[in-house]
Amino acid sequence: MFYLGIDIGKRHHEAGLINEKGDPVGKTVRFANSKSGSEKLLEYINKHNVSLDNCSCGMEATGHYWLSVFYFLHNLGFKITAFNPMQSDALRHFYIRKTKTDVKDAYLIAQVIRIDSPDETPFVEDDLLQLRQLERLRYALVDQTSDIKWKIIALLDQVFPEYEEIFSDVFGVSSTEILLKYPLPEDLLTIDTDQLAALVFLMEQKCLKCKSTYCWNR
Repeated sequence: MFYLGIDIGKRHHEAGLINEKGDPVGKTVRFANSKSGSEKLLEYINKHNVSLDNCSCGMEATGHYWLSVFYFLHNLGFKITAFNPMQSDALRHFYIRKTKTDVKDAYLIAQVIRIDSPDETPFVEDDLLQLRQLERLRYALVDQTSDIKWKIIALLDQVFPEYEEIFSDVFGVSSTEILLKYPLPEDLLTIDTDQLAALVFLMEQKCLKCKSTYCWNR
C-alpha cells in the first residue's frame, strides 16, 4: 500500500510517497499548479507503479489552491482526503516547529493518511463549490460593511453627537447625501433651513424612484 502526501502551495506543490511501513519511496516531486504540473505528478505516480487500488492520497485544504489537484486526482479515480492541517494531532505538533520545508511536509501529510486513515473527502460539484465561495464572500462583505458603519458612527459621536437624533437611519439616502456635503455641525449651520428641507425631499424622491433590489439604501 502506498500513501501520497501533497504539500499545497500557491504556484507549486510538493508530493511525497511512502509505503505501508512509513518509509519514503524515492524522492519527492515538485510540480507547478498547472496542467503541465498535473501531468508531471501523473508521471511520478506511474513511475512508482502506484494504482487506484494500492494508494491513498492526502493534501492540505489550503485556501483554494488545492482544488485543481484534488479534481485532477479525483477524475483519475484516486481516494483523496483534503483536510485542515490544524485538525490533525500529528500536524498540530508539527506546525509549532521553527522550521518548515515542503519536502518534509509532503512526507508528513502522507504519514497522517497512513496513521489516521481519515475518511475520503466527498467530491463537490463546481456549481455548488462556486455557490459556497460566493456565500463566504457575501458574509465577509457584510462583516466589513458592519465594521465600517460602526467606525463611522464612532466618528460621528465625536464630532456630531446629536446627528443620530436627526435621522433615524444614519446610512439612509438623505443622511448620506447630507454627510457628503456637510460633514460637520458648523457646515450645516451655513445653509438655509428651506434649502436643507429641499435637499432632503429631493433625495427621498430619488430613493422612491429607485427600483433596484440591491440599492444600498434599502
